[in-house]
Amino acid sequence: MRSEPAQTATTPSVRRQRDLIVILVALGVAVILTRIVGQVTRTGGIPSPVLQGLAADAAVWVPLVIAAAVVLRRTPRSAMLSRLRLDLGIVVFAIGIVIICRVVDVFLSLSFTGTTGLVPAPTLGTPDVGLLLVSAIGIVVVSPVLEEVVFRGLFQRRLAAELTPRTRFLAVLVTALLFALLHLLLGAGGTTLGGFQVFVTTFLLGVLTGTLVAMTDRIGGAILAHVLFNAVAVVATWPR
Repeated sequence: MRSEPAQTATTPSVRRQRDLIVILVALGVAVILTRIVGQVTRTGGIPSPVLQGLAADAAVWVPLVIAAAVVLRRTPRSAMLSRLRLDLGIVVFAIGIVIICRVVDVFLSLSFTGTTGLVPAPTLGTPDVGLLLVSAIGIVVVSPVLEEVVFRGLFQRRLAAELTPRTRFLAVLVTALLFALLHLLLGAGGTTLGGFQVFVTTFLLGVLTGTLVAMTDRIGGAILAHVLFNAVAVVATWPR
């Protein structure tokens, strides 16, 4: 009678490494698709502003959703839902993250431009309400949830599992750096100073939300902080 070969101890590690590669590939695809959509938009291939916004969002969201689905295919739903739970301490920590990051962002904006950057956007004529709503939903709801799931919930968690207990903090820093670089590559900032401001602010946001996730093993607080951080900008810059 022949016994079944035992599974190697490296199987979980190999699986985590594959998950990390899947996420990195998805991020690269998102950058490429964003560049393609931008080029098509500039040449008039997508005439409607609303469709332009949806196409730009889809270029990022679709690869990230596919990556998340691939990585999470073996994860029980109950385990995923448990990591979304919030308590008072996490909520307070999340609000503190928003305050710190917004203060830093305003300080940088005042230093570079002389304004806070949180002022209503100038418009010519009646604002396109449809475009504003599509943008607001994407910025305040979809992007924060999806980005936190992919970056802090999946990438950071798997990277930390590959590191030793003494070096596990590097997972927070590396994930935050990747998070900030993605925003730069997606064209955030517009100018050199604007790009620097976006990089510093998003890196700080990534470090703080990543620390919260590492401390609690939950991503609910990171999602809340990201949602509130973006919501402040949307509300403050909403045309009036």
